[in-house]
Amino acid sequence: MKRYLDFLWENRFSIILATLFLLAAGWFALQGLPESVFPNVDFPRVTVLVNDGSLPVKFMEVEITRPLEALAKGQPGVRLVRSQTGNGLTKLNVYFNPGVNPQTAYLMLQARLSQVRLPVGAQMRVTRMAPYTYPFAEYALVSNQQDSSAMMPTFAFQVRPALLAIPGVYQVQSTGRGWPQVHIDLNPVRLAQYHLTAQQVIDTLRRAQGPFFSGVLHAYHQQFIVATTPRPVDTAHLATLTLPLGPANAEGIRAPLALGALGRVQVGPPPLLTDAAVPGYRHALIIDVLSQSRANDVNVARAVQSRLAALRTHLPPGVQLVPIYDLSHLISSSLRDVWIALGLGSLIAWLVVFAFLGRFDGALATLVVVPLALAATFLVLHTLGYGLNIMTLGGLTAAIGALVDHAIVVIERGIHGLHGDRTTRRRQALRRAAEILPLMTLATLTSCLIFLPLIFLSGTLGLLFRHMALAIVIALLTSQIVALLVTPVLAAWLAGRPQQKRRNGAERWLRRHFSRWLIFGMRRPWWATPVVLLLAVAGWLTLTTLPTAFLPHWDEGVISVPFRTPVGSSVAETTRVGRDFMRVALENPNVARASLMVGRGFQFLHAPANKGAIAIVLKSNHAQSTETVMHTLRAQFRQTAPNLLSLTLHQTMIVRLGNLSGAHAPLVVYLFGSDSATLRTQGARLAAALRQSHAFESVNFKSPSAGPELEITPSPLAAIYGITPPVLASQVKERFWGRQAGFLLHGEQILPIRVSLAGHDFTPREMDTLPIRLPDGSFTPLASIAGVHVQGAVPFVTHQNLVPDAYVWLQPKPGEGLAQAAAKARVVVANLHLPTNVTSLLGGYYRQQSQSFQQMALILGGALALLLILLGFQFSSQRAAISALLAIALAAPGALLALLLLGIDLDSTAFLGVLLVFAIAVNNVILIFARARQLGGPQPRPAVVALAARQRLRPILMTMLADVFGFLPLAIGIGHGTDLLKPLAVAVMGGLLLSVFMSLWLAPVIYSALTAKAARQVSLPG
Repeated sequence: MKRYLDFLWENRFSIILATLFLLAAGWFALQGLPESVFPNVDFPRVTVLVNDGSLPVKFMEVEITRPLEALAKGQPGVRLVRSQTGNGLTKLNVYFNPGVNPQTAYLMLQARLSQVRLPVGAQMRVTRMAPYTYPFAEYALVSNQQDSSAMMPTFAFQVRPALLAIPGVYQVQSTGRGWPQVHIDLNPVRLAQYHLTAQQVIDTLRRAQGPFFSGVLHAYHQQFIVATTPRPVDTAHLATLTLPLGPANAEGIRAPLALGALGRVQVGPPPLLTDAAVPGYRHALIIDVLSQSRANDVNVARAVQSRLAALRTHLPPGVQLVPIYDLSHLISSSLRDVWIALGLGSLIAWLVVFAFLGRFDGALATLVVVPLALAATFLVLHTLGYGLNIMTLGGLTAAIGALVDHAIVVIERGIHGLHGDRTTRRRQALRRAAEILPLMTLATLTSCLIFLPLIFLSGTLGLLFRHMALAIVIALLTSQIVALLVTPVLAAWLAGRPQQKRRNGAERWLRRHFSRWLIFGMRRPWWATPVVLLLAVAGWLTLTTLPTAFLPHWDEGVISVPFRTPVGSSVAETTRVGRDFMRVALENPNVARASLMVGRGFQFLHAPANKGAIAIVLKSNHAQSTETVMHTLRAQFRQTAPNLLSLTLHQTMIVRLGNLSGAHAPLVVYLFGSDSATLRTQGARLAAALRQSHAFESVNFKSPSAGPELEITPSPLAAIYGITPPVLASQVKERFWGRQAGFLLHGEQILPIRVSLAGHDFTPREMDTLPIRLPDGSFTPLASIAGVHVQGAVPFVTHQNLVPDAYVWLQPKPGEGLAQAAAKARVVVANLHLPTNVTSLLGGYYRQQSQSFQQMALILGGALALLLILLGFQFSSQRAAISALLAIALAAPGALLALLLLGIDLDSTAFLGVLLVFAIAVNNVILIFARARQLGGPQPRPAVVALAARQRLRPILMTMLADVFGFLPLAIGIGHGTDLLKPLAVAVMGGLLLSVFMSLWLAPVIYSALTAKAARQVSLPG
């Protein structure tokens, strides 16, 4: 080591050049790191959506859902399949076991599901769940003249191509009424006059859907493609299209008849299945922009804004393009806040070091390691393909204290108490660095190994925290490399500079009193017993008292509001309610903008007509917190529409994490059984009991339904007349829905042709009078050949692993943890006395929290066990290892007490903070017992351990106080971007403050107890 350090000093100028190069390379790597809120990882979940118009629930269940379920559950690696079947909709959520490659599983599942033969017209969409499957920005085409259908060409041929040409844009989706269609409304009187049926017209139109290839003609040294029956170019030409449908002459030949003679031909919007709205405009077309995997969302958002600004001047008259939300601002502000916290933490750490060292240059030298280690970390992250997000940047911020630790210990040891001339001081500094660097290297490697068990953390938190843990480990390793290469040179340079002798009376007083208390405790080691018991009991009581949460509260400023109007509500009615909600929201002084989508949700592109989703964007300087605004709006929305089936308000990014992992509510009570009707009945009972308990903020029985439904049952007389069920269904469909009869090419637009029978509007009571054409050409009322029955709500069918289920969503009261809410829910379920054929299960965020807490507890235990082994090897003494381990473990109650005192929930980031406390505290015990081993051999006497603790008092206090106060900006909260890291920072601060006492006093006392024979011989020089 001495030769190595001499080599460094001789080549110090080369090292300076290398550090400058490292800083430049790190800066360029930082510019190339993609920025996002959360790591862009693939979740072990795939969603499947099949849309087929409005086919009945039972048809969808038998023909689509059950075959898809069976194939998905039989796919290797699949652990759970959830399904929901409604009118024209089948939704599947397929969850894979941990360790399965999401990309491979997605491709294999897609290939397997393609074996199912879907009905004609059905569309299946298979989506791999990842953060980029959600839009990062939303805009809207709005107009007071053109409806959303008329604005579709503008979107398809101007906006979408321009945005898709931007590097990093993955998809551009639209939500509105849809493409316009060609409507052919046949006149029933004209059809009867010409003895025609609508089916004949439809079949003839389909046969006229040319052009048809008719061969190749070679002439004039050229090759001609022969094509017959060209398509009409517009509705006027379509109306003049002659069809052989006229009256037959004596020979039975029909004269050509123009299509326009049979009814009206016009272009119009499609049936109202989905809609969108923006306050202040009559019509709106919502545009969602999705980024590609590993794209820089901030740069992509800027390019999108620039491209749309250029497009605004080329929009049709009366059409405007307005922004709704752009999450890149959230990303930028969050990362900026974390950067500010990192900078302030480093500055505070420098002030602490300066207060101890009393030298400006010495304190500055300890912080040189921070930019160098960060630059090296950015290089490694860029090489590995990782990005800059809350998790990775939070890991770097959390590692700042450990980064400074290395430099503090080396520099403090190198420049403290030197004497002699400049050359002698430099030699002393290098010799001391040679003594301390191996210890610090071992401590760093031990700290890195503590994070090794995080690799085995599964679920959403595992995917996220692996990135944070990786960033911490990379930062620790790079900082250690910098400490080995740069810090000794700085220590030697500082040793050669003139130094003033300081007389620090406070330090001497602290050292003297610390020595007295340490000797007192080591001579009476039984004092450690009540201290250990007190800390253990305090930790246990705090652990059982603290409210628990899945993830920390985060003030995003963007609110998602999915809601459901009463069963049977039309899209127009749901849109009306949604517009009322947006009007109420915009009256709130904190709200800036809002948008509405009906007939679809935030996750799936298709949904029942009574489902709407509102996005509410708060002002950047909103006076009230997002939670307060949500609470206010929830009450106002309920007052505006008291008959809603469901209403949920949540912040966008947090709920996206839940959706990605499959948890859609804080607490879910699942009911399983063999009969769906029984489950719906018991689910309604359970929801009523939960509401009557008044123990929850909201109770939502998730029992979606379609309807009401008119059920037409053919009678035996229909068979006598020759009317089969398909023929009857076809005639009714022609009247109330229409049938597709090809396409009309309008430039680049492909407009579907919908043929339907014109007539007056029917009510359910008038359905009996609907005329049905018999095979002989005559008509009869529907009531003469079929019965018409009105059904109420037709429930959706929900399954979990092929078993029927029902579920209730619960929202705990403000300030109450998920564990407490789950306990109350269990009591209500137990008192309800469900039938024996119905079982219950708790899920939602709570289940993921419970699983993550269990895994984190195992990880913490595994980290302590790993520490015991590593410390035993390093100290060559199990007594020292056990003493050090107890001191490290008993720092955890300090983290829990800090959370309790500040009123912060215990979540998984707080658990990670405890793990970080272990990683930092291990440096202290290594400094003490490794120094004792240097002074007294492999089995040092307690007096030698006491002497080592006294010698390490100053660097340990320096490093710990620098770490604690370095986390202060995160604990206070610099902006909203640090909210996710606040529990971690508070836990680390509380744990480290207690770990100072644990390392300096309790560890030597416990060691003295384990070596009882020499305990009474402890003494230190005054």
